[in-house]
Amino acid sequence: MLQTTIKYKCRCLVVATLHILTLLIFSAIVLFLFDAGYDSENYKGYHNNDLTTRTEESHVVYAHFFGAANSIDRYQIVFQPLPIVPAAGENSTLNFSVLDTNNSNINNIYAALTIEEKNTGIIVKQIPYKFYEFSDISFPYKFQNNNDYKISLQTRINGDPKYQDNPLISSFDISVRASQFVTPFAQMMLYYVTPATVAVAIIAVYLQSRRLQQEKNTNAAP
Repeated sequence: MLQTTIKYKCRCLVVATLHILTLLIFSAIVLFLFDAGYDSENYKGYHNNDLTTRTEESHVVYAHFFGAANSIDRYQIVFQPLPIVPAAGENSTLNFSVLDTNNSNINNIYAALTIEEKNTGIIVKQIPYKFYEFSDISFPYKFQNNNDYKISLQTRINGDPKYQDNPLISSFDISVRASQFVTPFAQMMLYYVTPATVAVAIIAVYLQSRRLQQEKNTNAAP
């Protein structure tokens, strides 16, 4: 009878341990996915259910982004920051898609970016013109202050009589919040959920082992 009880409790202990390990593995997978999703150089964006496939030199992303859009003449300029609300002092990515009337990429363009404080008009960053083979473009940037900004994308389009020499300019507003008020999901998993799960697992295993040892000692006593 004693051996049967001990075997049953050991079996319960093994099952509990497996459940805990499964939870830890699941937490690690979720952490990895969210961390990759917040990595500014490996971002996978979505637009019309199309998935971004790869990043070249951390600047050109081969898929359309989904976000706020401006229509200028026969072009549509889409803006999507990542994260949606950037945090001061944290890495972010400013993503743009310049599309034609068929909602398609434009090949062989030149683009530049200007970031200025919305209230004062002070320019905090200017990224000079650079050649891009495709018109899905990402600019990594770290905002330094909690403020409201205006971001202007300037695009020169080869073959367009209007915008080849004079840039197509599209501006968007963005708000940046202090980093202490932003807790990314990946950080929460890393610093809170995972350690708490490990602690619970250790305590559960210890208590179960102690209970089995006490029962064994009690049954062994004369």
